[in-house]
Amino acid sequence: MLSDDGTHESVAGDPPVAVITGATGGLGAAIATACAERGFRLALVARTRSALEHLAAALPSQPGGAVMTVCADVSDTAAAAIAMQKIYADFGRIDVLVDNAGVEGPIGLTWEIPVEQWWEAVRVNTLSTVATVHAVIPLMARHGGGRVISISSAAGRHRWPTLSSYSVAKAAGITFIENIASEARPYGVLAFSLHPGIVATGLTTSALGETDSTDPWRRRRALWLREQIEAGRAVPLPRAVTAVLELATGPAADLSGRYLTVEDVALSR
Repeated sequence: MLSDDGTHESVAGDPPVAVITGATGGLGAAIATACAERGFRLALVARTRSALEHLAAALPSQPGGAVMTVCADVSDTAAAAIAMQKIYADFGRIDVLVDNAGVEGPIGLTWEIPVEQWWEAVRVNTLSTVATVHAVIPLMARHGGGRVISISSAAGRHRWPTLSSYSVAKAAGITFIENIASEARPYGVLAFSLHPGIVATGLTTSALGETDSTDPWRRRRALWLREQIEAGRAVPLPRAVTAVLELATGPAADLSGRYLTVEDVALSR
């Protein structure tokens, strides 16, 4: 496991194993690249096999590093459990989980969105966290612990009108991590909710392309994001990735269970 002073405790001296869900998205791929550069053994999890293979081939090769790809929908509880068991069987341990999978969900006035669409986004975003964490913690505990880093959002701490399903799911994820951190601490597992900020990649990049959308709510969302970026409120991608790596490898026991921004992680060092 990764001990609280950031060292890797392994009898065999093998590099730590990091699992990244939603690995082929912009932030997920950047985290995977940084972990590969650090010599982690990596398990990349996403729903599209071709994208996984492309990412794995593009990662920098480091001594001791190894990469496996797992094509799975982790919002499916059975698929998430099978994926984590396969990773554990191949690598013999799991030290870090970066829970990055999720969808943006429908956009618009909540009462104008079909309930089924609204609930499906809540289901996918909530279960992608719950199912993966549920499957991985017993495996971490077998080797004395590990770290769970759930990629969160300020929308779960405050609100995001016209994206209420996303906001509600992120709020559920934050509360889930708070509970898990308390339950799992005796087993050596630390858990964090990290809001990476507005990062110009992934969902944000897709949204920025809708400033001329005929849908007023999509256009409103895109214009707001552009205003935030132009006002200097975005977080550079390398800074967001560094925050993830600090939580994965540095002293962090005092942060477990908390909703964190990249500033919180930087200030704690």
